[in-house]
This record gives sequence, C-alpha cells and structure tokens, in this order.
Amino acid sequence: LDIAFEAHHGAYLRIFERLGLAVMPVQASSGSMGGSASVEFMVASPAGEDDVLVCEACGYRANVERGTSRVEEIVDSGPETALERFPTPGVRSIADLTALDSEATALQQIKTMVMVLDGQVVLALLRGDHQLNFQKLQDSTGAIDLRPATAEETIDALGASPGSLGAVGVEGLRVLADLSLRGRKNMFTGANEDDWHYRGVSLDTDISVEEWVDLREVESGEACIDCGAPLEIVRCIEAGHIFKLGRKYAEAMGISVLDAEGKSQVPTMGSYGIGIGRAVAAIAENHHDDAGLIWPMSVAPFHLLVTVLDVGDDEAMRLAAQVQTEFEAAGFDVLIDDREARPGVKFADAEL
Repeated sequence: LDIAFEAHHGAYLRIFERLGLAVMPVQASSGSMGGSASVEFMVASPAGEDDVLVCEACGYRANVERGTSRVEEIVDSGPETALERFPTPGVRSIADLTALDSEATALQQIKTMVMVLDGQVVLALLRGDHQLNFQKLQDSTGAIDLRPATAEETIDALGASPGSLGAVGVEGLRVLADLSLRGRKNMFTGANEDDWHYRGVSLDTDISVEEWVDLREVESGEACIDCGAPLEIVRCIEAGHIFKLGRKYAEAMGISVLDAEGKSQVPTMGSYGIGIGRAVAAIAENHHDDAGLIWPMSVAPFHLLVTVLDVGDDEAMRLAAQVQTEFEAAGFDVLIDDREARPGVKFADAEL
C-alpha cells in the first residue's frame, strides 16, 4: 500500500504539471471514508471551495479541516479560586459576559457547543475565542452524521438556552475538549440555567472530559506547528485526492481474493481520484485573459486555428487545407474556421 500510494503521489504531480497546474500536495482529512495518509492536490484560486494553511518558511501545507498551529500556552496565575455560581441577566454571548465582568475575557471562557453525532448529543468544549471545526470533530469521533443540536434538543439535554451552557457537573453526555483547554483553571462558563454562569471553573476538577482532541479552527497569522512562522490561509480548488483505506472495507464486507498460490488474502485498498471537472475549472481559473481561456498545449482542444475570412475564395480554402495537412502531419491538432461569419465574430470566438 505504501509503495502504491507513493507511486500515485508522484504520478499525480507529473499529471498536474502536464496540465499546467501548480498543485500543492497538502495534508487532508479522509472524511467519512476513513483511512489514513490522506493527501489532497490543491490549486490556488479565489474561486475554490477549500482553505489551505500555508507556511512559506518551511513548506507546511494542510487543509484547514486537518491542519493545526502553535497556540501560545496560557498560564492561569494565582491560586485556584472556588467554583462560584453568579447571575448574568441578559448574557447570551462571549462578548456579553466580557462586558459584564472584565475578568471574563474570551481567553478565560469555555465555549460549549452542543452537537448531535449519529443521533447522540455530545458536548464539544473550546476556548471562548476559538471556533469549532466540524470536520475535526467528525474525524476525532468517527461519526457519520454530524450536526449542531436544535434549540429544543439543547434545552432537553442541558436545561438552558445557548448563551448559558456549560459542562460543569454534566453526567450522561459525552464531553470532548480542545487541547487548548487542558489544565486551565479559574475560567468562566454557563451554568445550564438561563442568565446564570460559573466562575472559578477548573477543567481538571469541575468537568468530566472524556477525551482531549484538536477541535479548533486555525486562523490566518497563527504560528506554524513545525517552525513557528506565520501561517497564511489560501483559497484553493481540490483537483485530486489520494488516501489509504487499508483493510477497513475489505474486512467489514468479508472480501477475500486468492493469491498466485491459491491462498485466501484480504485485499488492501487505496483510494485515488482526479476530479476531471475540477481540474478543468482550475485550468480555466489559472490560464485566461480578459478575452477568454488560454489553454495549455497539453489540454487544448486544438493546437492551431486557421481562420478563413472569405470562404468563397478557393485559393484561401486551398491554403487553409494545406496548412491543416502539414501541421497535422507534424502532430498538431488543427481546426479550420470556415463558417460564413464576419471576421470580427471569428476573431472573438478564437479568443474564447
């Protein structure tokens, strides 16, 4: 599997080079398919649908669904304060709580996201200034179906509305916490009663965290996980994707094959794909001018266009046919525009 994976990786780089595309192989999520060693081949384009973390200093590349960064460690100075429940009338957001209590900065708050994973309510905890990356949550749990809980589901599970939610003393629900919260103390979070919060929250003693995982969305300008230089987020088109499935599906479906010696073997699988439509879109986005497309020679539908201005001129048509014959003999694809149309129309179409 490793040999086949590396062979496909090299082949894809050569294919995209021939297509005239400057691709970036990036670390990626395998999504619900599972597997490992997932690599996406990305082409920078503002028309893309994916965001990629790029470090120009060391070459780190990762889809935001998979990538991470260095987070400056926060040391909560001073002695650990006692857990205290206090009223917070009208507080419905991180900013509202900061306005009420200046010590409750976003860095000191615990954000509680109520999610539904495969029909089960799960709490995902993050620092107040961080955003939840849904793909990271899905990858870390192996869930197939993932969505935010509805208002009704949230109230049924915790007894309060968003803005007053927390995980202090919560039992019977799976609780996952982002790595940036590990070891934190003297924090603020909702008390699971509207208009009430807790201060003096310790992650180690007040909340039963089942698993510590990377859940947060990386922001532009954060420090590269490898070298510490600032990261840039680049919008890209995904032109290809390869990853190792291993024996996950073969074993699940009871698939086996006979080898050359007639012995039963469980096949090892890899997934390899190039998005033809996406590749064409990437070419169009990266090879054009104001008049239209500029196809790379390797993918151009024709290499040479012969425009005959007066198709009633027998000599002009003869010369066009001669040019077509000679260039096709040299290995070029030739198109003759012999339409009954004005020169301006033909020249404009030739630019498309």
